[in-house]
Amino acid sequence: MAEKNTLIRKLKASIYKLSRTRINRKILTYIVMVAIALTFWYINKMGSTITTEANFKVEYYGLPYNSMLVPGVTTDMLRITLSARGAQLMMHRGGYSPIRLDLSKLDIRTFPESDSSLKFVTDDDIRAQVELQMPADYKFLSLKPDTIKLDFGLSRHIKVPVILDRSITFEQQYRLAGEPTLQPDSVTIDGPAIIVDTVTAIHTETLALDRLSASTVQKVRLAIPEGVNCPLTSTDVAINVEKFTQHSIEVPIRVVNTPDTVSLRIFSQNATIRFNVGWKNYKRIAREMFAAEVDYKELTGLNDNKKPRFLTVRITKTPDDMGVTNITISPETVEYLIEKHTNIQ
Repeated sequence: MAEKNTLIRKLKASIYKLSRTRINRKILTYIVMVAIALTFWYINKMGSTITTEANFKVEYYGLPYNSMLVPGVTTDMLRITLSARGAQLMMHRGGYSPIRLDLSKLDIRTFPESDSSLKFVTDDDIRAQVELQMPADYKFLSLKPDTIKLDFGLSRHIKVPVILDRSITFEQQYRLAGEPTLQPDSVTIDGPAIIVDTVTAIHTETLALDRLSASTVQKVRLAIPEGVNCPLTSTDVAINVEKFTQHSIEVPIRVVNTPDTVSLRIFSQNATIRFNVGWKNYKRIAREMFAAEVDYKELTGLNDNKKPRFLTVRITKTPDDMGVTNITISPETVEYLIEKHTNIQ
């Protein structure tokens, strides 16, 4: 019953508000008339001829042999004044197809007192080609700029390496088994010599992989610099992943470069070399693959009061083909004693 009374009260309130709006009917009628007038104006406008300006991207072909157009200086946009019915203009609100200019059919001229690579054509030269590419029922009126610049550079072909940009993480106890291999690992590029001569390598887009625990092959896009042409757009990257473990080897510490007049005693005869190695090579690791030494030359030319208390222990030999990484040695330094030889007559 209470809900029914509430509904009745709301209905009465709405009727009261509606009755109060009667004083605004003139305003409502005015708004409707304006809307009708705008509708008729819009319909008329769509059927009438309108003059406007529009931007057209320019593409060139028919270039002279062994030449290319250098971006930046070469005109790449035309602003064309044209006329068409409003309805037709509305159809191209999203933009127009590029204007393609055949340079082999144009009178290409050289700027006075300029580098021979900088040429130009006038708006009159390209008018015929532009008019043929206008949308149907469009009337071409004029274009800007009135001088179209063409910066020709000699075309250069070179072969450069492909460099992988990567961001890779691994599961615990997994790592790369050698460097990733790329196929192809180099590409031939061409373009204006002024640009190509600055390119020493083609990088890939960043290959991002997270928590790898198995080998994989990925296709990665090439990051081709602007103004450079490359027939390839990607390379196949093979990433070999292996499980590794920590290992240690104890080796004797050799003393080297000791003169005949003295003996050098060190107070640690052995050192422990620790490293990571892949499971497949773990059992192949042998002690003779590693070596460590201290060098008497560290003390050469120093007075007794300036000689250091410790000598540095250096790793001088490790296997090249076992995938040994993260190598450390303990101890890193050793105490020593110099004993001078006494000649007995």
